[in-house]
Amino acid sequence: MKLYSSPASPFARKVRIVAHELGLPLEVLDIATANNEELRRVNPLGKIPVLILDDGSALFDSPVICEYLNDKGNGRFFPGTSMWSTTSGRWRALMLQALGDGICDAAVSRVVEGRLPIEKQNGDMIARHLDAVTRGLDALERACAKFAEFPTIGEIAAGCALGYLDFRLPELQWRATRPQLAAWVEKFNNYASVRATQPANLK
Repeated sequence: MKLYSSPASPFARKVRIVAHELGLPLEVLDIATANNEELRRVNPLGKIPVLILDDGSALFDSPVICEYLNDKGNGRFFPGTSMWSTTSGRWRALMLQALGDGICDAAVSRVVEGRLPIEKQNGDMIARHLDAVTRGLDALERACAKFAEFPTIGEIAAGCALGYLDFRLPELQWRATRPQLAAWVEKFNNYASVRATQPANLK
């Protein structure tokens, strides 16, 4: 399997962590996303990550790719549902993944906006992106006491979001006011798959 990726992408990192944990080999192809025709041939939206399967077909959007890898590798990153139980944790994991991905969306947009010439930057949009990041972090701080001991896709998405903030927006100093989340991410960062995919290692 081949993964179209970008070294600092938190969405591609989420995929790489799941593949690493499941022992599924990936050929990682790091590419530029701007006006990339090769990328648009496999994903008409022109976004990463994209997973190319052995039969040549393509999967895109990190939640879809992660669930495919989880199924292929008999993983447990997506808790199952049961007609006998309403506490399987599946919906909690999926909502936590949506929260982590949402923080990433806002943070990436903030970084992209900040790379524009100063006269072209939209201050209102920057403030909106940062507000989404801040509120998302506050929600993670409230939720982290109930994070699963074995990370689900939700915890992985949250960890990748925090890693991206550390890499691209260190000036936010999010740890200063979120002690529980700061303590949790230190443990999360000790996983071999997380260490192997640190953005700082991929500059």
